[in-house]
Formats: sequence, C-alpha cells, structure tokens
Amino acid sequence: MSWSDPDVTPVGGAPGARAELPRPVAGESGFPAGEDPFGSRPSVQRRGWIRLVLGVVLLVGGIAGLAVGIVQAVGAHGRIEGDAVGRGIVREGGRGGALAFEVPPGERRHYTVYLLFEGLFSNDEVQELAVRDTGCLATMPDGVQTAFRGARQGVAATLGNAASVGHFSSQPGRVTIACAYTSGTRSSERRRPGAVAFVVTPGTPSWVGSGVLTILGGVAAGLLGGFLAVWGWRGRRRIVG
Repeated sequence: MSWSDPDVTPVGGAPGARAELPRPVAGESGFPAGEDPFGSRPSVQRRGWIRLVLGVVLLVGGIAGLAVGIVQAVGAHGRIEGDAVGRGIVREGGRGGALAFEVPPGERRHYTVYLLFEGLFSNDEVQELAVRDTGCLATMPDGVQTAFRGARQGVAATLGNAASVGHFSSQPGRVTIACAYTSGTRSSERRRPGAVAFVVTPGTPSWVGSGVLTILGGVAAGLLGGFLAVWGWRGRRRIVG
C-alpha cells in the first residue's frame, strides 16, 4: 500500500531504500577524538635535518669538485702538447717516427709518449686500436734502450684527443726515441689511422688522470648529496598520539 497524502512525509523513507546511518561523533561513539574510525590516525611530517644538511654540503662540494676537475683536465690537456720536448709521426714500418731531445742536467726525469688524434674528440675504438698497435724504442744517453708498447701499459691515460702509449725515465743527456705500428690484426690495420702524430711530454700518465678522477669524484659526491638532500627534505611521517 503506497502513501497517497502529498502533504505528509512518511517516516523511514521510500520502501526498499537503504537506511542512512548516523555519523559517529568523536568521543561519543567509542573512538578517541582525532582518530578515524576506519583505523587511520593523524600524523605530522618530520624532516631529516641532518640528512638534509649533509646532502647540501656534499652537493655543493661535488659541484666544486666537478669544476676543479674540469679545470685540471683542460690544463693537463694543454700541457701534453704545450710542454712536449719533441714531436714525431707514427707510420707503418717506422717511417718518419724518430726524434731526439735533450734531458736537462740534474736528476733522472720521466717522460710519456702520447698519440694525438685529429680533432678534440676522436672515435674511442680507433684510438684504442692505434695505441694498442704502437710500439716505441727509446735510446738513453749511455746507449741503453727501453722498449714499450701501448698494449702493455701499467698506467694509461686518455684525455680528449690524446692517449698515452707508455713512459720511461732517463738521465741527463741526449735521448732518441722512435715509434711505429709494430703489431696489429687485419681489422685493426684497416681501421687505425694511416699516420698519427705523437709527442714526448715530461711526467707520467698519472698526473693527466688526476683531473679525470676529480671529475668522477665530484659527480659521485653530487649524486649522493642530492639523494640525501631530497631524502632529508621529504623526511618521514610520525603518528601523533
């Protein structure tokens, strides 16, 4: 039987309708004030200030280290050619690859042979093939000879278009050094340059790599610092009560 009086509203709603449940009131329905009856509780965000400060310090230090490393690398690249005591050409069979220079009076001095490729940056694989196939023979003032190859370097350095072949030391006097392609495969003979310049520069390859290591250290510190800074800023949420 339906309700026919339009001026009177029946109690309980239309037949079949879902009953509307009263909303619980904090403190009156058995739940503590400030808590959600479905299990969640209020929380506040607490930042990790120690992580944040440490991250910022590492990030700033990493950026500074990166800048210093770039300056060192650029300076080292310029010194390879600028401080060279001699320059020659590596060709097949040793043609045109000999030079001579004088070691100044005093103690024994270290020298490194670098191949210089065309352009500031060259194909890494082509550089590797040319360095690997190059061998050098240095004749000291007393007649003693030292041979070394790019494929067997204890410490190697590559910076831009310069790649080390090896290093040696000599007492004061006249030194003669010749470099040439001394080995290789059919593949490397086809792909390596027909001729490439080489220079002899005071020092060992390790001082060239210091700038690169500084750059890598700066990048690593910057990445770690950025991670810690973000982690510290986001912090974590702490349940209240």
